Amino acid sequence: MSVVRRNTDPLKGPPDGVAADLQCVVTQFDRSKETGATQRAIAGQATMPCTVLCSYDNGTVGISIRELDLQLDLLVSDMMEVMRAAAEANRELTAPQREQYSDADLEEKWRKLQNVVWCEADSPSGSILADTWWVFPKGADLDDVWAWFNERHSKGLEHLKHMLVAEILN
Repeated sequence: MSVVRRNTDPLKGPPDGVAADLQCVVTQFDRSKETGATQRAIAGQATMPCTVLCSYDNGTVGISIRELDLQLDLLVSDMMEVMRAAAEANRELTAPQREQYSDADLEEKWRKLQNVVWCEADSPSGSILADTWWVFPKGADLDDVWAWFNERHSKGLEHLKHMLVAEILN
C-alpha cells in the first residue's frame, strides 16, 4: 500500500481527510449481453490507478478514478454492514469444513493446556505459547486460545474453567 497522506488544503477536502494512491480493478459490463434484470455480462476488467479518500468526521470513503473522471463515495457505516454480512456468509460457508471436536475431546485438551509453557509478551493477554501445542502455533496469544475453546465447547469457556477448579478441589 502506498503512503497515506493527510489533507492540508481545506479547498480539497475536510480537515481530517486522508488519501492514498492505490490500484483498483475496474469492471466494464456489456449491456448487449444482458441475461436478466439483475445480471449483466462482463465485457472486461482493467487495473487502474485510483485514490482512496477517507474522512472520519464525515464518515465517508471515496474512490476516485481519474482516468474515468469517476468518484464513488460511500458511508463507512454502510460499508461495515456489508462487510459484516460478508463475514457471516463466509462463516456459514466454511462451517462444514471446520474441524469438529466433541466436548469430551475439548475437555481433555483443556486439562492438558494447564501444563503448557507460556511466555510473557507484549500481547493482548500478556502471555503467548512458548512452543507449538496441538492446533496452536508458537506465539499464539492466551486470549486467542481461550476464545478458540469458548467457540467450540457447547457450554463455553466458563464451564471449562469451573470444571478444572472442581477437579482440583476434589
